[in-house]
Amino acid sequence: MKKILLLFLITITFNQTFSQTTWELLNPKPTTNTGKHIEFVSSNKGFIITSNELLETIDSGTTWTKKQNITGGNDISFKNGIGYVAGDFGYILKTIDNGVNWQQIYTGFNDSFNTVNIIDNSTIILSSSNKIIKTLDGGVTWLSYTIPNVTVVKTAFTSSLVGHAVCNNGKIQKTIDGGNTWYNTYSTTTFPSNFFTVYFINQNVGFASRQHDYLFKTTDGGETWTEITGSFEAMYDFYFLDENNGFATGDYGATYKTTNGGITWSQIFFQDGYFDYTSMYGIFFQDSNKGFATGARGRIIKTIDGGNTWTQHSPTYNDFKQLQIVNNNVGFALTDNQFYKTNNFGDTWTLVGTLNLGTSVTSSDFTFVNENLGYATTGGTYGGHVYKTTDGGSTWEILNNGNDIIDEGISSICFLDGNIGFISGGFNQKKVMKTTNGGSSWTQVSNQAFGNIQFVNSLVGYANRIGNYYGAMYKTIDGGNTWNQLIEVAGGGIKSFHFVDENNGYFVGDNSLFYKTTNGGTSWTQISVPYGYYTLTKFYTPNIGYIVNENGEIYKTINGGINWSSVTTQYSINSLELVNNYIFTAGTNGKIYRSFTGNTVLGTLEKETEKQFVVYPNPTSDYINISLNGKAEKVELYSADGRFLTPKFITNTKDFIKLDMNDFSSGIYYLKLTFKNNKSVTKQVIVKK
Repeated sequence: MKKILLLFLITITFNQTFSQTTWELLNPKPTTNTGKHIEFVSSNKGFIITSNELLETIDSGTTWTKKQNITGGNDISFKNGIGYVAGDFGYILKTIDNGVNWQQIYTGFNDSFNTVNIIDNSTIILSSSNKIIKTLDGGVTWLSYTIPNVTVVKTAFTSSLVGHAVCNNGKIQKTIDGGNTWYNTYSTTTFPSNFFTVYFINQNVGFASRQHDYLFKTTDGGETWTEITGSFEAMYDFYFLDENNGFATGDYGATYKTTNGGITWSQIFFQDGYFDYTSMYGIFFQDSNKGFATGARGRIIKTIDGGNTWTQHSPTYNDFKQLQIVNNNVGFALTDNQFYKTNNFGDTWTLVGTLNLGTSVTSSDFTFVNENLGYATTGGTYGGHVYKTTDGGSTWEILNNGNDIIDEGISSICFLDGNIGFISGGFNQKKVMKTTNGGSSWTQVSNQAFGNIQFVNSLVGYANRIGNYYGAMYKTIDGGNTWNQLIEVAGGGIKSFHFVDENNGYFVGDNSLFYKTTNGGTSWTQISVPYGYYTLTKFYTPNIGYIVNENGEIYKTINGGINWSSVTTQYSINSLELVNNYIFTAGTNGKIYRSFTGNTVLGTLEKETEKQFVVYPNPTSDYINISLNGKAEKVELYSADGRFLTPKFITNTKDFIKLDMNDFSSGIYYLKLTFKNNKSVTKQVIVKK
């Protein structure tokens, strides 16, 4: 017991010095930012720009990685090995080796550029909202030419002299003298009539699109424009292989194909219909079969059959409702009605199963007892059903003969094991229901509606009341058969709570609501937190924990709420998990993040297992000796910021390990030893003097 207490005290010191700085995006990869444009320089190598990233593939879109950070990216273009990225506030990148290396260059102008036009290696024309910036010597010198009385959205130059500019308020301008003068080729008084983009196949044939879903074509070099009618959404980008065969993509995920020069367009959708937050802004085809598109939420899609079918680069870009990490390998995440599963602690996710929901029925909470057995619920007016899986989410059986168990939706679910579980919800008839046979039958135990239910052991559990102006915490000490109110608070209610043990718990809510108990809810103390409307809270220990507000701001305390530090912002977070020394978040746009916290917390097995090693001397200035009670299968060493370090073994036997610490700087180090069958993973903090 003394050894465990000593380890806990060392852990507190460690966490006071630990800085949680990095978050790994697990889904969608490689970005959550909107893809603005896509270009390929070979069959394998291509680039996508977002507002702050340059993404690259070198294997024809099988994998995409972040090449580098950029600033305010708006457009990218390549020709003959030369490439440019144009962005806001004068930001320009240039490559002369097809994107292997990029160098920031300066034009002397601080405009926000919307288009790159590469005429040849020497002549580059950039455009902003009211001018073009042009170089005739490959970027050594730049000249500015005003485009008067318009707000330019996009330009397309077909030569060093001839260019076209589509503008707000329904105007198209043309120059035939390299931008010295401009004249109007199209205008309208229709409102709204802002143009989206302009694209030319050659000097004569081009297309332009504007609000809301208008499409125009020219065959005389932009002197006249003819409207193309049809049933399609707004088009944001075009790509043509020749005058007849082309592709377009745009609003609500709409993607189209033409084989007659844009006179008619057929749908080649990557999804079943039009959906919000799925707009696509860049499209590129290498030939009539292989193509790519990118857009909202970081979505990247690929086709190899001319758009008949598409594959997404990431498993999903839809909002995650909930995330649960079941063990060191397996976890589950739920979108609308689809379950995604990881078998490698979040590194990759795959669609594993789907809930077959009825009309107007939405999914609600779920819980997994282990990696195979899980339960899911439905919410809303027409909800109230419970589903069960015994094969890790692949298939789901609806219980109670398909009938709802609680009328008007379930808001919370909790299972203690494979047999004993609880659900709660309802609107006009609020209920808490209990099962002792794995969901085969249910008995009502309360007339409250709980938003969350948590048991700390087989008898003691806690829940928060919802559906009432006054939020309240409830407690059971008889395994959920009876529930008694602990505290009631006004104004918006309690949104989330968490108990680390039978005594220590916390709850959060609107208007910076945060309360703490150290005696199992007998009394509560209100604690000050940064202002916000809080939706989630989880704690490692009575002192170390996190709170999350509706803006996705995460705060951390290491002293039980006395002080709070900002960790990160991820708009917005719907689920929070603390697993070993990692924190997971899941939320909108299909986002799942993971971060190493450095919080050393003994798991249940570790608390019940005799400590299997002793470290001395600690603190140390040179060497660490480790006396073992059983051979360590794995020895891991981490820096205070979570970086893995290669241990330098002097001795490594069944009973004794000696590590060389001489090359490490002074500070805190984190030692993790895994023993046989992974049944005892013990952590220790080393202090290097």
